[in-house]
Amino acid sequence: VLMNLLSLPWTLSAFLLVAAAKQAPAALEASYKERIEQLLNTSATLAARHLSKRFSLTTNLFSGYELEYGKGSKAKAAKWTHDCLGIATSRDSVENCVLRQLQALTALCDVPMTADSKEIAEKHLGHLLRSPEIPELAMKLQKMSGASIFLVRKEPDGDPGDMDASPAIQASMLMAAVRCGQALGQKQHLDDAESWFLGLSTIYPEDMWKKSFTSFHRSAMTWESLAVTALHIGKDSSFHQGLEEYLQRFEIFLRDTWEENKEHWSFASARALAVRWFSTKKKKERVKLKQWAVEHVDRFLGRSQVHLTDGPNDRISKGILARIGGSRYTCGPLQGLASLAAILKDAEVIQVVLQLMEKDITRYQIQPSNPGPIRGPIRKPADLLGLLGGFYRDDDQLQLEHRKTLRVDDTAMCLIAITHMLETLASIKSVVVDGAREDL
Repeated sequence: VLMNLLSLPWTLSAFLLVAAAKQAPAALEASYKERIEQLLNTSATLAARHLSKRFSLTTNLFSGYELEYGKGSKAKAAKWTHDCLGIATSRDSVENCVLRQLQALTALCDVPMTADSKEIAEKHLGHLLRSPEIPELAMKLQKMSGASIFLVRKEPDGDPGDMDASPAIQASMLMAAVRCGQALGQKQHLDDAESWFLGLSTIYPEDMWKKSFTSFHRSAMTWESLAVTALHIGKDSSFHQGLEEYLQRFEIFLRDTWEENKEHWSFASARALAVRWFSTKKKKERVKLKQWAVEHVDRFLGRSQVHLTDGPNDRISKGILARIGGSRYTCGPLQGLASLAAILKDAEVIQVVLQLMEKDITRYQIQPSNPGPIRGPIRKPADLLGLLGGFYRDDDQLQLEHRKTLRVDDTAMCLIAITHMLETLASIKSVVVDGAREDL
């Protein structure tokens, strides 16, 4: 697998791994860094443009959830699902659909705004704040004692009144509203967001964290959403103070859960760690968060195989590739690994994350030269069904999920990973190497 990756147009010589000393900072050869940043920026622009088109396919909110392209992989047979009541219940759920659509909206607000993405963000944020119901997400808002709670249909074809609250959705709504509001330079969302946080505290108090625990990843998704929310609200507000207190207790709970089960791992917790590390200036807190980040990488690689504390070693990159497969779609885990790279500045981790990110863009982003799984002649942009810039999964993953579709999170996860990788690159020094290849 490693050799397959290294046979691509870039090689290990593209990197200057300035890590002769164990703690020396990583650096990248200047021409390589310039090229990879250009590639990532272009890819992110195309992916954001694609998400904008998906959200604009209908006049309703959150359109373009999933495109089923059928057994024959023919464009004419493609069929869109635009809302969470139209999902295939044999392989999906309303809750997951809602979470993916909110993730995509947040990802769109996390990159520089265009006229189209700004219009979409304003439209969606306005409805999230004003509408008591969001039919496209099978969701309605219930207010009680100053708290606002989002209720979601349990089943798309069940009793419309059979609804339930979801901590992960409540937190994701918070993240989407606060992140998009901040990107748009608005403040009117903050009062609503605070009442949504009170709603989360109501449905998910501390004594319920362990009782309702289903998976580390699902709890980590809530942590990630709250960490992003805290990053984008004023630190002097009572809202931030209450959220920060809740976050600190929740982090202690997740840390204890992490230590109790050595199999726990999540790209969501990795992203949350990065957000929390960059949002604090307290040295003691940063040391603890960085240690947890190291444990994330060590656990991902396998505790008995290789550890970051072993120092520079190509077994790290080999271990990551063996874990996730170098030729497969890897944007999911890259969301976490790119975030961890930002904290650790470890040369080997940065190296393999960049390799995998470039591979995902080259192999799994739809472009005129790569129409993806939809076959047939591409004569004009309309033939791509507005899919240019979107990402798709590898065949093995699609078979595992029992689908032949292009789903919104296929692109959203790659956009998130690229965004975090660009942030990491901005903090890495460039060095000029004599005799460096000009074609890198």
